[in-house]
Amino acid sequence: MIVECPHCSKRYETDPQNVGRNMKCPNCEKDFEIQNPNLMPCPDCFSMISKRATGCPHCGAPISTSLTTHAGQPQQAVQDDISKEEDIMVCQPSAMNYLWAIVFGCLTIPFFIGLVILIYILIEINFTRYRITTMRVLVKRGWISKYQNEIWIKDMRAVNLNQGIWQRIIGVGNIAIGTAATSGTEINMIGIADPQSVVDKINALRR
Repeated sequence: MIVECPHCSKRYETDPQNVGRNMKCPNCEKDFEIQNPNLMPCPDCFSMISKRATGCPHCGAPISTSLTTHAGQPQQAVQDDISKEEDIMVCQPSAMNYLWAIVFGCLTIPFFIGLVILIYILIEINFTRYRITTMRVLVKRGWISKYQNEIWIKDMRAVNLNQGIWQRIIGVGNIAIGTAATSGTEINMIGIADPQSVVDKINALRR
């Protein structure tokens, strides 16, 4: 079995039973742990898995790696070509999602608080963007402070539509997207108009 010193990249031959033991590199004289060269960490849960695996047996994440066997060189991860990314749709929270707040704001404008409520809703809608591309789903929000989160289509494990009775009446809903790397959700799209069509578009990209 061939192992490589992580400090100086000098390669040595050792017995497989030495995996997990410490070795002092004769070249740079630094210690390192002998690891199985046929294993690599899962990019999502970091469990050690075979480099030949197409999916992690621990968390189920797909493994986008290329099996390069050029003169024993280590495998190289395939980088997603972001230049080929195309927008599918860009949307914002629907004003209908704030219907009761808008009505209350209009009624209380004479007391100034209504104006504050309406300005807050206007900012919330105009400074929130949900972008769906052929590769990712991105959330951007914020006026003074900025928040951005994204999730790759290939990493998605669940796309859930949450729509209460009132939301069904006014035609809006919330979409929650998660991956196998987390127990909860990573992307939340709040107050989306015609949410079922958005879910269908996302699911179509996963096929």
